[in-house]
Amino acid sequence: MRNPSHLLKHQSRQTGMVLFVALILLLILSLLGVTAARMQTVEERMARNEDSRQLSAQAAEAGLRGAEVGLLTGIYNDFAANTNGLYAPLLANGSPVSTLDWTTALPYAGPALASLPTASQTPKFVIENLPSVAVAGDDISVASLNPSSPPVTVYRVTAQGVGPDGTSTTTLQTIVR
Repeated sequence: MRNPSHLLKHQSRQTGMVLFVALILLLILSLLGVTAARMQTVEERMARNEDSRQLSAQAAEAGLRGAEVGLLTGIYNDFAANTNGLYAPLLANGSPVSTLDWTTALPYAGPALASLPTASQTPKFVIENLPSVAVAGDDISVASLNPSSPPVTVYRVTAQGVGPDGTSTTTLQTIVR
């Protein structure tokens, strides 16, 4: 038979080491869990921001296309007052869009917005009546004398869409003639 006092000494030294290793492993697993949870939160926020950006771009595009249709059908034609989103800017002063308060712009509420969330359904737009230009291929000096080739009226349309949570804004611009 072996000496029982020797066995008791050997067991007491190993018990502390097992506890220490178990605590270290628990700490490592806890750190891995916290890191995974934080990565999940960041990825979710990135996806939400991208979704908001996409919806603001779709709203701005709908407003831009609605303004183009309104121009081509003659709905928007009073540019003399330089108010309510319809402007005839002086080129020396630059575009009014650069200093525009978007609360005075025209709201668009057309059928293309039905698929967007309610908060994104308020795109606004501004139309600028730019100086007329000659048709491509015409001589500029002859265009004013030739009634069969009158100058073409040109408009610059600027539309702004806001995402559903208000964190993203998209501004689009196009030239319509």
